Amino acid sequence: MIDIKRNKKILRNRRKNYQKDKSKIFIYIVLAFLIGLIGFETYTALSNNNKQINNKKEEKINYLDYYHDNIETLSNKKLYKLENEEFIEVGEVSSNIELSLSKDEYLDKGYFKINDLDYYIDYKDIKEKELSDVDNSWKNYIPFNESIVTETVTKLYKDDKLIYSINEGMTLPIIFKNSNNYGVVYKDKLFNVLKEEVSVIKSNNTELKHTNGISALVYHATYDHTNQEEKVKCINANSTICLSDIQFDEQMKYLKDNNFYTATMKDVELFVDGVVQLPEHTVVITIDDGYFADAAVKVLEKYDLHATLFLIGVLSEVDEWKTDAWYSKSLELHSHTYHMHDPGKCPGGQGSPLKCLDKDILLADLKKSREQLNGSTIFCYPFFEYNDYAINVLKEAGFTMAFAGGRQKIKVGSDKMKLPRYGVINTFNINNFINIIY
Repeated sequence: MIDIKRNKKILRNRRKNYQKDKSKIFIYIVLAFLIGLIGFETYTALSNNNKQINNKKEEKINYLDYYHDNIETLSNKKLYKLENEEFIEVGEVSSNIELSLSKDEYLDKGYFKINDLDYYIDYKDIKEKELSDVDNSWKNYIPFNESIVTETVTKLYKDDKLIYSINEGMTLPIIFKNSNNYGVVYKDKLFNVLKEEVSVIKSNNTELKHTNGISALVYHATYDHTNQEEKVKCINANSTICLSDIQFDEQMKYLKDNNFYTATMKDVELFVDGVVQLPEHTVVITIDDGYFADAAVKVLEKYDLHATLFLIGVLSEVDEWKTDAWYSKSLELHSHTYHMHDPGKCPGGQGSPLKCLDKDILLADLKKSREQLNGSTIFCYPFFEYNDYAINVLKEAGFTMAFAGGRQKIKVGSDKMKLPRYGVINTFNINNFINIIY
């Protein structure tokens, strides 16, 4: 007999299970839809992102926008060398270094060539910068027949700042010998290397001769021979030390025609300290006081020669003696006191005030002179006169080198506070002149 109650119960259970299964199917469908929707959105986002990336790849960088002829590095940058059309890292250039660049066919790859070097930097972390003036006075010096040697890394400095670190061993000629470093030439540029980072060998860097002693010449007044009034005034002031521009011209022409190097005060200081070697034919031209300087300066400019004017500072306040000639490219200015070129103030000789006046008076005058001359530390004794007292006052005032008379050559190791000079007077003929410069 059929159990009706039991069958009804079975049917009810089946209906419940069907409803549950139906709900599950609905949930699965919703979940599948959501998962599909999320997947589609993700795919679309990734697709769009890939398109953006591909578009960026397709955008070519215009490296010319980053290029400048003169730049400063904003960070430490790698140095590259071109080998077989590939850029190989060979070292580093430090941050805040000024460089001169040039364009070549590799600019389109983002590499800029450093002028005068065989190296490149990339286009990043640089800015345009006007380059500072470069001192090339070292090119007048005679190299030592010694060279520095590095084994695997060469570090090149300017003063105490590291410029290049190059992963190569080098042998470079020595131009300077300082206490802690050597000045060396690399790619026609002067750098320093630290003594502790190099060794030194003998080498044949030059066959040019260097001088063992320098004649320093001292002139005073040079008048324009076409100006009779100036001639009379000059000769009346001091007939012995007053030269015509014709006589001065003859002497300067001889120096020029015979390839004499006319040294600067910096050259003299380095030479006396044994730091550099100067050419065999080197002289120092000095002019004292500042009276009648115009004619001499015109001759110096004519032959492109260099001289030093030891200026009595007070003349710059006297209209009669103010002259643009004092600020010539052929002339450097140094101290002959501000207002102490006054005879008869102290016992002996012409009585230079420096030998005995109160120290505070002298220091005040010397301070004023240095300030007028942009902090000059080079001095010339009035009337060639000095004593230990004068020398000590000069040192206290900040002077490091001083000239007098003495008719001797300046040598390596000479006392820098007693440097000798040869006085040139108007009775000299050209042979007299030649005798004191060789």
